[in-house]
Amino acid sequence: MTMPSRTTIFAMPALLAASIGLAGCGMAGDEDRAHVTVIEDQNPVIKPIGIQLNHGSAIARAAIAKGLVGFDEQGRVVPALAARWIVTDDGLSYIFRLNEAHWNDGLPVTANRIATLLRERIEELRISRLGPDLSSIDEIVPMTGRVIEIRLSTPHPNFLQLIAQPELGLFRAGNGAGPMRILENDNGYILGLMNPPLPEDDEDEQAAPATDEEEVVSDPRRVTLHSESAAKAISRYTAGYTDVVLNGKFHHLPLLDEAGVNTNDLRLNPVAGLFGFQFLRAEGFWAVPKNREILSMAIDRPALLTSFPKVTAWQSRQKIIPEALDVEGINARPDWSSMTMQDRQAFAREHVTRWEALEGPVNPLTISLPDAAGADILFLRVQSDLRRVGLDARKVGPDENADIRLIDEIAAYDSAKWFLFRLTCSAMTVCLNDADAKMAEAAAATSLPVKARLYAEAEQMLVRHYNFIPLAVPVRWSISRPGQQGFAVNPRAWHPLNQLVGIPIS
Repeated sequence: MTMPSRTTIFAMPALLAASIGLAGCGMAGDEDRAHVTVIEDQNPVIKPIGIQLNHGSAIARAAIAKGLVGFDEQGRVVPALAARWIVTDDGLSYIFRLNEAHWNDGLPVTANRIATLLRERIEELRISRLGPDLSSIDEIVPMTGRVIEIRLSTPHPNFLQLIAQPELGLFRAGNGAGPMRILENDNGYILGLMNPPLPEDDEDEQAAPATDEEEVVSDPRRVTLHSESAAKAISRYTAGYTDVVLNGKFHHLPLLDEAGVNTNDLRLNPVAGLFGFQFLRAEGFWAVPKNREILSMAIDRPALLTSFPKVTAWQSRQKIIPEALDVEGINARPDWSSMTMQDRQAFAREHVTRWEALEGPVNPLTISLPDAAGADILFLRVQSDLRRVGLDARKVGPDENADIRLIDEIAAYDSAKWFLFRLTCSAMTVCLNDADAKMAEAAAATSLPVKARLYAEAEQMLVRHYNFIPLAVPVRWSISRPGQQGFAVNPRAWHPLNQLVGIPIS
């Protein structure tokens, strides 16, 4: 049984106030127009440049700045600037043939310029979330006017998923190559069809910029994009001012009940990623891996997830890498994974009792969580589980000092490398050098089976180190009108703006 939190109690007044503030907005419903609102917890500003993109900025960038490839509404890799590609048998070379495309000022897209822009962008992204993944790129070579080769130092079987990320969308002198362009950005972003390309193939990029706006204006398709808090985004939807709400997370779920959102409008994306507790410091009781194991044992994951009844398919996790990526013969599940919950709690309670008899009382575990109703529910459940084994917990805000914090991140691509590199000593303060060494060995391996085995061995080490406590797969939900064109749930939780109004990516 969960107690109502302070956040939940005040959720409805916040929603009502947000609805009142929307009185001047236009209503959704025109099939040539899509009104989209992205939920952002902090700094809800759409800024599709830079290397640290929030969700609203990422989908805006993907709409106006194509990369070589992109994602469609199903989360599949599709052509963008590149029309097609081939991969060499050793997996070390990707050769792309470019579409005949233009930047939004009318200048033609060329292989030379794309190669230069890619090199510059990859260098910028070295310190971004994609930095470890881009390290396998060795060289980018323009081969002809429309052919580019990307050479890798080691095979990367999910390389296309990596370069389809919105950060790899390219700008030339502030100009993107579509499929859309920004028409207005005063009160939210309004995006429309890209300028019609000119019949020009000048390799030296001397074509005259497009000046005729008539054809663009005649195309009625538009997407209006806003970025708001969860309360305001949901109120926009229930009041009819937006067609699609994106980037909902677990801690926003109680607001859906408060606002009376129709269950048929809720869309749950079957994503993979990391959802669990990262140790920020390991002091006293928590300095010992066997004691951190007690936290993992004590949490009743199925009961925790059933505290969120709208997400009936939410899956719990005891290990780091999804089972679909497991290597045969290597078991990374915790040693206690076959024990019943009752037996786990009894074992943990006895362990804590012995520790306290020798070392004294254990201070409450401080947990950094979002300031939201769903986070309060999660905390109360975890606190209750810890109290059953003789421990306690205290919740603090996301910017306060804590022992552990919640990681809630979607995997950029389907590889063990993505999951493990988020837990290295370069990313975490409580870490395991031996696991880092194993991952470095895997990254350098040229054989894919050897890579997979080494990553699986590194996972075994990290699961037993307990610097990260997996809880479940992440939750990413959207709400959309029934029959919304170009919208589909998918494993990336990625919903391209251009698809919502029927504009192809290339």
